[in-house]
Amino acid sequence: MRFRKNDTITLNETEKIVVKDFLGDGGQGEVYLVEKDGTNYALKVYKNQESSDFRYNLKNNIERGAPSSNFLWPKMLLDFDDGKIGYLMDLRPKNFVSFVSYLTGTNKFKSRGVMLKWCIDLCIAFKKLHEMGYSYQDLNDGSFFLDPDTGDLLICDNDNVTADKKNLGILGKMRYMAPEIVRGDKNAKGEQQMPDVHSDRFSLAIILFMALCLGNPFEGERLKEYDIVDEQAEYEMFGSKPVFVYHKTDKSNRPIRGYHSSVLKRWAYIPLYVKEAFHRTFVDGLTDRENERTTELEWLKILTKYRDELISCPHCGYEYIVGYSEKKKYEVCPLCGKETKEICSLHVGRNIVSMELGKKIYISHVDKYSSGYNTAVGIVVANKNNPSLWGIKLALNSPVEIKDADGNVKQIAGNGVIPIVRNLKIKFNENTIGEIR
Repeated sequence: MRFRKNDTITLNETEKIVVKDFLGDGGQGEVYLVEKDGTNYALKVYKNQESSDFRYNLKNNIERGAPSSNFLWPKMLLDFDDGKIGYLMDLRPKNFVSFVSYLTGTNKFKSRGVMLKWCIDLCIAFKKLHEMGYSYQDLNDGSFFLDPDTGDLLICDNDNVTADKKNLGILGKMRYMAPEIVRGDKNAKGEQQMPDVHSDRFSLAIILFMALCLGNPFEGERLKEYDIVDEQAEYEMFGSKPVFVYHKTDKSNRPIRGYHSSVLKRWAYIPLYVKEAFHRTFVDGLTDRENERTTELEWLKILTKYRDELISCPHCGYEYIVGYSEKKKYEVCPLCGKETKEICSLHVGRNIVSMELGKKIYISHVDKYSSGYNTAVGIVVANKNNPSLWGIKLALNSPVEIKDADGNVKQIAGNGVIPIVRNLKIKFNENTIGEIR
């Protein structure tokens, strides 16, 4: 251990850092709770002397700043006398729990809608990361944290983020790495393929699958072929012979009944368009890494559609999709078997949003050029005096215009309430007109 409680790190004549506690020990370094200028931070100190390239990359990332507030990004670089380095970052708030604790069942999302909010935040974060010219390169279950009640996201371990197509030696973690990275394939230049945006997208799809299904997309019946899952077994399952558990034609690696119960149960009720996106990445994307791996923008459209379709059973509260684009709509609740409820929907552009209490309308619904997939501008509420009357409570900067079935036109203030009435047309702006059906 490099520091002990109450040790002081002198930065200059006026600035000092006081060590308050030891937080943990990882593969690369030690993490401490420290105080600087009256504010608490986490300090990561590397155990070994890192290369000049690593230091330069870390310094450059600090100067450029985080892609979004979802990243617990390095804030200040520290150089020590022995040539080793460290950095300060913000502390993780106590309301956030690890993604691992969700996978093991210790913590659960408040609802499926909240879980999808987290998944959407994850895609937005990596879209912004990639737009800045970065690749994360080491996506794994230990990189992410979540607020179970709100679906808010935090991403840690950002010190290995580098400019795309550049690598500082970190390949990733088995079970989350793209197969070409596991195998050590050669790129067009004859060099070993290193992590990049395309391998990030493969790993992102694995994290999304695990969030939605609570299992790994390549762990199924083939586990029975190995007495022990050692390095060779992992190399085959995730590198040389990966088979998606729900491959349409190759059924050799289906989830094992009684062992992969969560995957079997959850996959059954995932919308067809979500399944197709996974199949594309985990089957076609195995060989065509540049064209057949679902992008962040594609995931955003897919996952927001999934969230828009969610409704809850009035009898047991189970969340399921209406099934606007499914081959067969649910006539009874998938859980309790009781009759489903009739529900109105808001049709705006290509979006169809189920109108039930608490359902939110987002900027991306009313502005096709916006990336505000998690920025709400309306929510379905009930009238306080007459709960049977519902409306959309707005949070817009400008009024909207509504027209009822009889042709009557009325303006609703940007903070007003749009009544949920059949065949009501809503003009959100010059480019966006919605309708309640």
